[in-house]
Amino acid sequence: MKNKKGFTLVELLVVIVLLVVVTGGSILGIDEISESVRKRRLEEIIKQIEMAADVYYSNNEVHRSALLNGEIETRCTRVYVLQNEGLLKTDLINPRTNERIPGNLCVNSHLNEDGVIVHEFNLD
Repeated sequence: MKNKKGFTLVELLVVIVLLVVVTGGSILGIDEISESVRKRRLEEIIKQIEMAADVYYSNNEVHRSALLNGEIETRCTRVYVLQNEGLLKTDLINPRTNERIPGNLCVNSHLNEDGVIVHEFNLD
């Protein structure tokens, strides 16, 4: 009877293949998690910008009245205006591109069917 020391080539190949499969699955899982986190962060930033616009309109009777009285249908408020008013940070980063959100982007405000001012902001 022979004493068997070490592993055969087939055993080593099986272990390597298993490690590659497990590693590949882990990488795919991490990518999905990362994309989910980026999407959630993007939604949070958009909500933060829309809430800042809501505060801005609450503080500025002229703009709010123009919408409520039907003088204008839609109003664009630039992100830099909200930043200058201290309602938003100046270093907002788009999680999709990792670039700063430009201040010249528009937050569109209008009345919904219930007569309530709503604010919409889109980074697409």
